Amino acid sequence: MRKLLIIVLFLFTLLPGWANAQENTNPGNDEFFGEYRSGKIIDVTTDDNGLRLYLTRMSNGEVLEVNTYGETVKVGSKIYIEYFPATDTFNYATVDRSGPIFLLTILFVGSILILAGKKGARSLISLVLSFVLLFFVLVPMLTNGFDPILTTLIFGLCVLFLSIFVTHGFNRQSLVSFLGSFASILVALILLQLATEMVSVSGLINEHIGQLNFELGNTLNLVRIVSAGIIIGILGVLDDITITQVAVVRELSSDTTLSKSDIFKKSLRVGRDHISSLVNTLVFAYMGSTLPLIMFVSLIDVPFMILIGQEFIFIEIIRSLIGAIALTIAVPVTTYLAVYVFLGAINKDEKSLESACGHTHH
Repeated sequence: MRKLLIIVLFLFTLLPGWANAQENTNPGNDEFFGEYRSGKIIDVTTDDNGLRLYLTRMSNGEVLEVNTYGETVKVGSKIYIEYFPATDTFNYATVDRSGPIFLLTILFVGSILILAGKKGARSLISLVLSFVLLFFVLVPMLTNGFDPILTTLIFGLCVLFLSIFVTHGFNRQSLVSFLGSFASILVALILLQLATEMVSVSGLINEHIGQLNFELGNTLNLVRIVSAGIIIGILGVLDDITITQVAVVRELSSDTTLSKSDIFKKSLRVGRDHISSLVNTLVFAYMGSTLPLIMFVSLIDVPFMILIGQEFIFIEIIRSLIGAIALTIAVPVTTYLAVYVFLGAINKDEKSLESACGHTHH
């Protein structure tokens, strides 16, 4: 199983190179080719029409009057502009906001390493590798026309492999967690397919996905792209609940007076508490990211059925519901596998670990 998963992961990482080799490149018009340059705002002025302009000293020493299109920027801030050599013009791009990101990243990594030690380090490694797969494997494949659902399914398998096996080791406990998580992903995919086929859905839920489709020549299946995004959002919490369920089963199995049926029932009771907390976490994470949308909805005076029929609201609702259902399914599936299929192997792994830890040299 370990070798098979590593082979799948390796093959998955090779596909973007093949996809890029097949892609028809279009050099485009040089007039629209731009390069990004940085500068520091040294003063603020206004033109004859009262338009605020920011005097910006570029890295080459040149001072430019930059129009930020209404965005207020502090003097001393570093900004980026996009320069077009063919026309000798430039546009304001953005403020440099990397400082807080780097600071919070350092705090995040430091807290993980201090509190979780070696296992925290392994989880960070799996996280970095997952991001590499996302940006350098999944995204190129999707933009090159690979089926979003199938590609995301394989991506999900690879991410679960990294997050579970790299963090928790190659053992039966990790295997059960992996199988339970992947089964939940399959259930989520089926529910997504049913939900999007029962009603008319276009996938145009915001301006960004519309712009993406335009840039790619209207070649994307937007409904499947949206579905893929929902699946990716579920991945992060599945390994947590499945690993915990297997650990509960392992601990309960140390009581030899309990039958498999007793272990299954007791483990499910623990899982119910875990489900309730994680469902709240998942739903409120989605709600927090869409708070402006919720505020906008509160101002609309339309019937409830009309409101939930709006596609962008419909997608957010099924995103939360399917994520919650996937979490709920993960508990009984993982618990069943741990108790009735892999219990002996899990206990054998635990005894081997205890034996290794207890063996010392004098």
